[in-house]
Amino acid sequence: MKNFLTLCGLLLAFTIYSQTPSGLTSPPLTPGTPEASGISQARLDRISAMMEEAIEKGEVPGGVALVARNGKIVYHKAFGMADAQSRRAFKTDDIFRIASQTKAIAATAVMMLWEEGRFRLDDPISDYIPAFENTGVLESFNEADSSFTTTPTDRQITIRDLITHTSGIGYGWIDSDD
Repeated sequence: MKNFLTLCGLLLAFTIYSQTPSGLTSPPLTPGTPEASGISQARLDRISAMMEEAIEKGEVPGGVALVARNGKIVYHKAFGMADAQSRRAFKTDDIFRIASQTKAIAATAVMMLWEEGRFRLDDPISDYIPAFENTGVLESFNEADSSFTTTPTDRQITIRDLITHTSGIGYGWIDSDD
């Protein structure tokens, strides 16, 4: 758990310090037209068709889509139900729980550091978080005393494994893998 919290802290730090100076002074988005922004209205209509099809197939209950270019909002529509029980339709200003969306932000921050040459993608994370040097695959876990056994891995977890979500590190309580 301590290693997991250390990793979360590291990813949060990458995210916080990845804000560019231009992002700190960027003006708010304003409404615009697709044509004035060089965006095809026909392509934007495909977003509407895709969202409506996904709702019809029951893949999602609804959602909100926004496309902006050069500081102008060229497409912003709500689809489907925000609350199926009360039959409340989505509004364009509804608030969403973002859950794992921070993974994309953290991965972007990591790749910015990679572009600066600060590490290689196939570097073991234990080079940066030594506690990960002797990780293994969980074999058994005893809830009574929190003891566990592991099997050694063929190789160490790399930065590439973390940003592609292929490290094998699970949440346990989320992925039903106690």
